[in-house]
Amino acid sequence: MDAKRDTSMHTPETASLSPSPQGGGGIPWPWALAGLVLGLWLAGWLYWPGVERLVQIWTHSQTYAHGMIILPISLFLVWTRRHALARTTPEPSLLGALGILILGGVWFLGRAADITTVQTFVVVALIPALVLALLGRQVSRVLIFPLAYLFFAWPVGNFLVPMLQDFTAWISVALLRLSGIPTFSEGHYISIPAGDFVVAEVCSGIRYLIASVALGLVYAYLVYRSLWRRLAFVALSILVPIVANGLRAYGIILIAHWTDMERAVGVDHLIYGWLFFGLVMFLLFWTGTFFREDHFQSASPDRGGAPFSGAPSARRPAARILPLLAAVAALALAPAGEAWMDQRMTARGGDARPVAPQVAGWRGPLPLEAPVWTPDWAEPDDRIQVAYASDAGEVAWQIYHYRHDRPGTDLIRYDNRIQDGRQWRRIRQHIRSVALPDGRQQDVRETLLRGRAGEDRLVWHWYQVAGRTTVRPVEVKLLESWARITGHRQGSLLVTVSTGFRDRPDPAREILKGFLGQAPRRVSVETGDSRDG
Repeated sequence: MDAKRDTSMHTPETASLSPSPQGGGGIPWPWALAGLVLGLWLAGWLYWPGVERLVQIWTHSQTYAHGMIILPISLFLVWTRRHALARTTPEPSLLGALGILILGGVWFLGRAADITTVQTFVVVALIPALVLALLGRQVSRVLIFPLAYLFFAWPVGNFLVPMLQDFTAWISVALLRLSGIPTFSEGHYISIPAGDFVVAEVCSGIRYLIASVALGLVYAYLVYRSLWRRLAFVALSILVPIVANGLRAYGIILIAHWTDMERAVGVDHLIYGWLFFGLVMFLLFWTGTFFREDHFQSASPDRGGAPFSGAPSARRPAARILPLLAAVAALALAPAGEAWMDQRMTARGGDARPVAPQVAGWRGPLPLEAPVWTPDWAEPDDRIQVAYASDAGEVAWQIYHYRHDRPGTDLIRYDNRIQDGRQWRRIRQHIRSVALPDGRQQDVRETLLRGRAGEDRLVWHWYQVAGRTTVRPVEVKLLESWARITGHRQGSLLVTVSTGFRDRPDPAREILKGFLGQAPRRVSVETGDSRDG
């Protein structure tokens, strides 16, 4: 009786520290690792367009160049968990196969609308999903931080750039005025007696912020054990680079002011920026050492006993093979569906073209041979540039048309801009709901532009996809995905109307409002023998 009780007390610990018994649900580590490598290779082959885009972004974007070192860092973090992994047994999981299936659906929609952010997300997320599917839940729990850290390789963060630009410009102007330097600011443009400056996207500090958070997370994971210390250090790694970038911009303008624009201009300000950022990061991590906890023996990541209780479930070999087969099928399903969709769209492709309409009360459409302004957009399949005139004024109507006969369009891209940054600069942009004379409401994106020659221009633009209009890029991508899945042939349109103004934009708004009140609600797209409105 006593011997049996002793055996039952120690069985869970023995099972958790040892390989699974004969006939258990786990598989040997060498076989499991070989299967994971094979699964990663298969995923890379099937989802190669996303892998290729991910690598291109890493190698061509300074903002996301850090992505190339995320995988080595994650592997190092896995190595720090090697003793905990030795106490687990790989056990394939159907939950991982379900995750791969969901990611495949996301991939299918992302490819239909050619959303690079979605495609690169799926490529990164497939790694944790494959680990869960092929190695199981116990292994995934041990590796939860290294696997989550992989998402820093995902090139996302551009949505923060406008906010960071606004803060950098605001703190720079405030400090310049506190320093007694006469300062005029308009949006992201700053003027002092020594010269003019612009807080461009490259000066927003997004690179410093991402690098700081990526390094700060690793530091907090390795150095601290208590949750509050980790969260506090990560919060500092977010706050410090944002404030430091504002101080960096202020310092650059100050140096230019002191040296009569001979220093801190051109490439100098980038060099000064990285030196300043390096110093700030050194001070941040040096401060963090005063609160470190990794020198305590009990704080080792792999100490504290076995992470799990209980032995692996005793399952039949067929039950172990089923998750593997499900994972392979889930991997292949989305690329197969994509190939079918592309073949159908190629077969249905045609010569669809937009048509410039007649507008009651306005003379036109008149050819616009040399427009004073054009959107800095990706090259379209078709372009219409026409002008309309009336006693109220003149309006330029420009339409960029992108067909759906190949994967994705260039209608929504990160580098598409209403202003070119050379002849025209953006003063303000926002969404406006316009009440038209006929009682209709139309949402437009309104942009106020200032030209080099002193002229101003009011631009309203919106998008039209599959016969529906919107001003929201996310909705455009969803509509494009739906159009490709359903085989819609109209394509995607960028529609702009613009007119010049002096002093105040209100008269220009009235001109554009009167024009749209007489114009058709949607641009007509001619598709061969029919006309779609």
